[in-house]
Amino acid sequence: MANGLKIGIALSSGGAAGMAHVGVLEELQSAGIPIDCLAGTSAGAMVGAAWAADRLAGFRTAMCSLTRRGVLALFDPTWPRTGLLEGQRPLDLIKPYIGETFEELQHPFAAVATDLLTGKEVVLRQGSVPDAVRASAAIPGLLTPVTVGGRMLVDGGIVNPIPVDVVRALGADLVIAVTVLDVAVETPVERPTESVHELAAQWLAKLFPRDEAKRVAPPVSHEAPATTADQLGLIDIMSRSSRIVQARLAEYRLRSEPPDVMIRIPLPKIALFDFDCSSQAVLGGRQAAVAALPAIRAAIEHAESIPGRVSRMLKI
Repeated sequence: MANGLKIGIALSSGGAAGMAHVGVLEELQSAGIPIDCLAGTSAGAMVGAAWAADRLAGFRTAMCSLTRRGVLALFDPTWPRTGLLEGQRPLDLIKPYIGETFEELQHPFAAVATDLLTGKEVVLRQGSVPDAVRASAAIPGLLTPVTVGGRMLVDGGIVNPIPVDVVRALGADLVIAVTVLDVAVETPVERPTESVHELAAQWLAKLFPRDEAKRVAPPVSHEAPATTADQLGLIDIMSRSSRIVQARLAEYRLRSEPPDVMIRIPLPKIALFDFDCSSQAVLGGRQAAVAALPAIRAAIEHAESIPGRVSRMLKI
């Protein structure tokens, strides 16, 4: 890129819907948008590793070839140990496309995980790529934790669902965030003055108002609800809960760490393990990327302008 501008991508968590990230990356590359570095969380780490290994096309083919029966064959239950699923079979499926070690990757890449014992964010940039990807995607209760460097690691979405700050730490001057989570923060935005505890208290107050008399009863409907509690299994409930929490956390973090461009990918409901819908997700990612191209080019043009270059030099 002219003037030494480095463009980085932050890929969100999101389960099978995260296959939309493949479509975004391929569409940006087709449009001539260079990508210098990438950080991903959970599904974003899986896709990001394939990109960093220069094997994204093969990864897409493998994932889009999965049938419902093929997805079910990937389940490797371990109950009642530290998770319902071991996750080794899915890892074996993608191993040929994500590289062996970070040192052998073709592009700068980082995977985000969470230290289960300390609650701290862990950015993985060295050692085994499969271990890093597996750790980043280990949703607590569903997938067993992964021990890396003596730390018990789980899903990075618990602490950083859209790792914009990690991409900046990789040296990116301009960050494009890509999310399949239902976030509602516009960028750029001002840093919130409330603490995390205050925001959580406000959210809970809205969900559970103390004055029951002020609650407005919902209109009576004689139509059957789209989804009832008895139609949801344990995995579905846990995965939905995880996505809700991660989306709210992402909104909070994006207020203080906004990307330069945000690509939101509106998708029909794709459940956590609906990898047989990968083709549909990839298409959604492509469409979202095409729609975002004017904003991306405008952001690049600004970053390469004199004011933009001055701001970069001063780290404003």
